[in-house]
Amino acid sequence: MRNHIRNFMVYLILAALIAVVPIGIARHMLSISRSDAFAPEGPNYLSHQYPPKGNAALTKKLAGLLEIDMHQMSSVPRVYLSRLPESLPTLVNVHERKRLFTSTMLPLILRANELIIADRGHLVDILQKIKSDQTLKTAERKWLQQRSKQYRVKIADKPTRTNIEELLYKIDVVPTSLALAQAAMETGWGTHRFAQDCNALFGEWVFKKNARGCVPSRRDEGKTHKIKSFDYLLESVRSYMTNLNRHNSYEDLRRRRAELRKHSLPVTGSALAPALIDYSQKGEAYVNDILSIISYNDLDALDFALLTRL
Repeated sequence: MRNHIRNFMVYLILAALIAVVPIGIARHMLSISRSDAFAPEGPNYLSHQYPPKGNAALTKKLAGLLEIDMHQMSSVPRVYLSRLPESLPTLVNVHERKRLFTSTMLPLILRANELIIADRGHLVDILQKIKSDQTLKTAERKWLQQRSKQYRVKIADKPTRTNIEELLYKIDVVPTSLALAQAAMETGWGTHRFAQDCNALFGEWVFKKNARGCVPSRRDEGKTHKIKSFDYLLESVRSYMTNLNRHNSYEDLRRRRAELRKHSLPVTGSALAPALIDYSQKGEAYVNDILSIISYNDLDALDFALLTRL
């Protein structure tokens, strides 16, 4: 009788282990997984890498990326650096600095635009549902609310065709050459302190007291603004694109872009740059500088680059 009881208890323990161990393993894997893994609503950081410090060796994949002249690339590797290489400010060779900066930035800009294109795809699907009088799912309504808040577009409780078209008007790509030229201009091709220490690529300002940011060393007395900082370079790129897509100062940019799409013309950096007159206090001089960077460095060819397939 005791043997039967003992055997029964062994079976119970084994059954419990079979049920619990996989859950325990799964929880353990989650606990040791990288904290920067992406969520469905966030950017894809699964393949991001930290550039090495000092004389540390590059990984094979990263070395391959940074040795490429991106001007010759139509298919760009999916390697997203979390911060700029610290060697950029020390490089004496200007061509080498520009090449390294471009190789770092291009995958990030293309990825940010890829996420925007994905959002546009969702909007087109929702628009088709509205046109055919189909009921939107709860998840679709929630997603629309999130995007409407992000891009400052008011939508009705029952979203209309006009609501979705307004979102499509705002949620659109920023030409690669334009983003790259502005990043180069704002960071001195990746050499400025804000870019190196704060992942601030586009000089965005924040004013709230508790906002994350770096304090400018030459900030005028009485000023409270900071340069917005980011954990990852990709976050800086996405924030910049959101800014262009929703701020009132860049309505002309969005209008120009919509006109190009209407007439089936390519959306290029050179075409949209004149609409950035309010991006800097320099006004027209800033626009001329951006156009010069695009032209002198042949960046317009990068407007048609794509990331490698997954």
